[in-house]
Amino acid sequence: MDGGWGHGNLLRIDFRGPDGIPQTQPKTFMNRAGIAVWFNGLPGPIRGAIWLVASAFCLTAMAATIRHLSADVHTFVIAFFRTGLGFVFMMPWLIRTRGEGLKTKKIPVFALRSVFVVIGTLGYFYALSKIPLADAVAIMFSRPLYGTVFAIFFLGELVGLRRWIALSVGFIGVLIMVRPGFEVLNIGLASVFIASIAGAGSAVFIRYLSRTEAPDTITIYYVFFTTPVMLILALFVWETPTWEQLSWLCFMGLVGTLGQRAMARGFAAADASIMLPMDFTRLLVAALFGFVLFSEIPSIYTAIGGLLIFGSTVYIARREAHKSRENHRVAAPDG
Repeated sequence: MDGGWGHGNLLRIDFRGPDGIPQTQPKTFMNRAGIAVWFNGLPGPIRGAIWLVASAFCLTAMAATIRHLSADVHTFVIAFFRTGLGFVFMMPWLIRTRGEGLKTKKIPVFALRSVFVVIGTLGYFYALSKIPLADAVAIMFSRPLYGTVFAIFFLGELVGLRRWIALSVGFIGVLIMVRPGFEVLNIGLASVFIASIAGAGSAVFIRYLSRTEAPDTITIYYVFFTTPVMLILALFVWETPTWEQLSWLCFMGLVGTLGQRAMARGFAAADASIMLPMDFTRLLVAALFGFVLFSEIPSIYTAIGGLLIFGSTVYIARREAHKSRENHRVAAPDG
């Protein structure tokens, strides 16, 4: 007796047929429907953690692919394929909704956000060709710090003393990693530093647009505005990719898109203050990929700076969640 194991059937389930007679129907335990039922039954934080770990591997694979391609393919060309393939992947949704997702009254805001996206994308992609993966990923995690500052000035958000202290700690972490004045200016570090600020600006626009626009609408306008810009830039340095390079570019676009969607699902599964620490697994995965694929060993500055950025960002997220819950309680009617 094998208990249902073997011969391709991972599990046999006994059930009664329409005539009430017990029957044995071979079922593959890990089939698609079974996985979906099992996964949806998990607590939100567990589901979110799984999504974010998957996102970490996908986005780090994208970064590693960019690092690999950058030796022979210009940053502008890589960026064009990243946004262009994103546009291709969004086309089925656009066709299915018959263009309804394009309806908006905030075209100028979408266009302005795209400026930040272009700067952030080019800065990050260029940095990946110049500095270790872990360094680039760690500094990009400082985006919420700049985002908080931008939200104060542009969205009118109030920040208390404790969050200001957390911001200061996070910025100290950034300075430890960049180490201004202690070594010759590293253009890779400067690029990712600028990219993180631009990414924070883009995130503030997302927070503003999310009040009235659907997530897919925000995504389609992101690729709609950025792809032509990336194409124009790519044409100045264009060299037709080889078939091997093209396959890597397609892989980059695929894992990048999957990573972004997995991240969105992860943060939708539970409170952001709970999920944010899991998103930092991307830094560990980046260090692993950098060591295995490129023989990169993270420096002590990366470790210390990354921990400070991690701690301050998580604290800020938890404080924002706490303040949000307090505001909802105050706004809720009695009884």
